[in-house]
Amino acid sequence: MKKIVIIFHLVIVFLISGCATNLTSKIAQDTNLSELGKIFVVHFEPDKRELNRIIADQLTLMGYPAITGEKDVIPEDVDTLVTYIDNWQWDISNYMIKINIQFRDRKTEKIIAIGESYRTSLVRKTPKEMIQETLEEIFKKK
Repeated sequence: MKKIVIIFHLVIVFLISGCATNLTSKIAQDTNLSELGKIFVVHFEPDKRELNRIIADQLTLMGYPAITGEKDVIPEDVDTLVTYIDNWQWDISNYMIKINIQFRDRKTEKIIAIGESYRTSLVRKTPKEMIQETLEEIFKKK
């Protein structure tokens, strides 16, 4: 009987840990996200999936027109830089476990807003969906 109780608890712990999600965002004081100006999404060099294009497209759909490219071709008239870091995990298939998106002041490169989505295997979403929920979380605080 004692073994059954232990196995039951282990199964519950395993299932709970496989369903973890976390969606967070923070905005710097005195930051007005409606005044971001011209936005440039910087391609994260290790990213081979072109998530920068998905981020730029999603920002544009949300009413914040954005362009994207490599760090060495940032136009002079850009006001806000968007950077990101994606983390991937393998569990039967490769999936994005975390995306961290930062909005930075072009002149100082200081972070003015940041958002992160974390999803384990059992509650995974597509990269596009994770980017969308992260950006929505950031802009709901504006």
